[in-house]
Amino acid sequence: MDGFLADRLPEAAALPDGFVESSCDSLAPRATTADADYKVPLIDLERPEELWNWSLPPLAVEISCFAGVGVGARENPGTCLDFLPERDIQEVRVSSTLSSGAPLEASKNVQSPKDESFLNSAPDLDDKSYQGSAVVTQERLESLCRELQSQNKMLMDECQRVSTEGQNMRSDLSMILKDTVKDVNSKLEEQKDECLYQLTENEMLRKKLEHLADEYALAEQQFAQEMKQKILELQLVDLNIQQQQERSTQDQTQMQLYVEQIEEILATEKNLHLQLADDGDKFQQFQDALLKSNELFDSFKQEMEKMASSVKELKKENEFLKSRCEKSDITLVKLVEEREHMKKQLEKAKNQKEKLESLCRSLQAEKKNRTQ
Repeated sequence: MDGFLADRLPEAAALPDGFVESSCDSLAPRATTADADYKVPLIDLERPEELWNWSLPPLAVEISCFAGVGVGARENPGTCLDFLPERDIQEVRVSSTLSSGAPLEASKNVQSPKDESFLNSAPDLDDKSYQGSAVVTQERLESLCRELQSQNKMLMDECQRVSTEGQNMRSDLSMILKDTVKDVNSKLEEQKDECLYQLTENEMLRKKLEHLADEYALAEQQFAQEMKQKILELQLVDLNIQQQQERSTQDQTQMQLYVEQIEEILATEKNLHLQLADDGDKFQQFQDALLKSNELFDSFKQEMEKMASSVKELKKENEFLKSRCEKSDITLVKLVEEREHMKKQLEKAKNQKEKLESLCRSLQAEKKNRTQ
């Protein structure tokens, strides 16, 4: 079982940093230096990297393992060999062949010069010190085996703990990764929906802009037609004004003619008054003649009546001309007011046209910016 656990030990590179040193330093007891040879520790426990590089004297290994000393050797003879390096196992096997009666030359060929010197000096030791050193080495080996077993168990527990922690960490990381992937997928779906919404909105805006452009083109056409109509109306108004001016000039000339006629009539009236005065004088002069001639008086009376009727007619005609002149003045004032009103409407239409042109330019610039 111990050998199986030792085979399943993880390598030092697979363990966390500082794990082996801390575990070995905390568990291994401090070895104190002693003056006696048999009390010198076989392994420096303060340096765990030498745990598997230690070597025992072949004679001590032969005594502890081949002689069957110690509980672990009696129960499982291969226990001591499981914890020894390959070179010491070979030395133990060689020493066992020596004890079984094999020739000494084979053992000498396998053993090192250091081991040969130790074997040569072994018969010089007395039996008591030899047995004491064997017991001490047995105790040390047993304590070392127990420590190694406990360390092995702790290492296995720690390895299991580290593996479970790593498994948990990997599961947590996998869950986190799955959650992040789900979040990323959901965000991508949201962004996809937003992009589709923006595409539909852009399509709607494009259609609206096209509709506005069509409406603007229609409005521009209508405005051009209205402008043409207004220009034609203005031309008609100008023609009417020119006609009215011509009529007014004709009326003025006619009025001047009427005035001249009136002046002539007045002059004739004055002349007639003078003539009447003269006629009165003449009547006074010719009263006697009138008395003498009723026929001349009747003719003269008829002439007077004719002159009076002509004067009345001239007065009526004068009043008619005055009223007509006043009407022409009123129509002229109305035409001037209508012309001013048409000029204001034309200015208003021009202002509306400028506003529409500026609005069209701003819409075209905004459309260009959106298309870019």
